[in-house]
Amino acid sequence: MYHVWGKSRIGEGTYIGENVIIGHPGKEEVEKLLKGDLNKVDGAEVGRFCVLRANGVIYSGAKLGDRVVTGHFYMVREYTTVGEGTLIGSGVIIDDHVSIGKNVSIQSRVYIPTGSVIEDDVFLGPGAVLTNDKRMGRRGWKLEPVTVKRGARVGAGSVLLPGVTVGENAVVGAGAVVVKDVPDGAVVVGNPARVIKEVPEEDKI
Repeated sequence: MYHVWGKSRIGEGTYIGENVIIGHPGKEEVEKLLKGDLNKVDGAEVGRFCVLRANGVIYSGAKLGDRVVTGHFYMVREYTTVGEGTLIGSGVIIDDHVSIGKNVSIQSRVYIPTGSVIEDDVFLGPGAVLTNDKRMGRRGWKLEPVTVKRGARVGAGSVLLPGVTVGENAVVGAGAVVVKDVPDGAVVVGNPARVIKEVPEEDKI
């Protein structure tokens, strides 16, 4: 059994697995959650012909485009948008106010924090971690989200530090720690990540 709360809207042809919650109240609607007024939340919007596999949570205010496919045990927080044809793997956590483009491949166990921008045709490898907080939870510090530009590929287990931009068609090698912006079409590896070569033209989108 799955749960659709509030004014959530589900497009035609969408499959919803067991224990999926659509429209869970977020930070802005916590009072409704505490009072049990789940029918009054704004709800989420899910497009047509999506596949939402079991044990996922999509928060109120989130918007998923058509043909979004998920694995299992995923979370999409409030006011996040996910473009058409995007894959959200098992164990993925996407926080609030994130913008994700079309045809993005988010592999298992990726973490995407508040405010991140992921453009079209990006690949995020298994276990990649994006960050946005240089002070690690200290108050009075502005978050600095990460941007991953169109066609970029981020390897498994890599870490993108707050505020960095990964350029169009760039490649971040597996396990890299990215501490500064990656130029368009560059290949970076290591800790800290450094440019080692350029992406061949035939591999660019």
